[in-house]
Amino acid sequence: CGQCFELRFTDTIHSDGNWGGAHPDLVGKRMIVQVTNIGYDVSGAHSFDIQIPGAGQGIFTNGCPAQFAGFSSGDFDCDNNYGGCDSAAGCDRLPVELQEGCKWRYTWYRWLVESGQTNNPFVDFRRVQCPVQLTDISGAVPEDDEAFPVADL
Repeated sequence: CGQCFELRFTDTIHSDGNWGGAHPDLVGKRMIVQVTNIGYDVSGAHSFDIQIPGAGQGIFTNGCPAQFAGFSSGDFDCDNNYGGCDSAAGCDRLPVELQEGCKWRYTWYRWLVESGQTNNPFVDFRRVQCPVQLTDISGAVPEDDEAFPVADL
């Protein structure tokens, strides 16, 4: 836990139909993520379950309402645990401090643009040193972090 990875989005689509993968505008883009848990309800060799506000809580629906008083579980994913809000308008149901992250899903990440693209996209990935921008938030720095390359930010 606490390891960082550089993800690079690829143009691979899911083999069971012409769905998913990454929108063409996302292909080749990179992002650095820090692993904070294991999503036991997610599987796949290409999978990083990116925790995006409004994108669905999966089986773990108690954390957000406990952290944000006055909101129900359904407010955090538009009553859709798997997939979350189906438009940026649904982001208005979230606490104000999460709304920008929710809207990012529809702009930079290109969620469901052009017939479902950027739905569980495939990525190439490599372990990298955790940037201070992430460790300052999480407080977690892996003990072996120095053994990995620094990612270009």
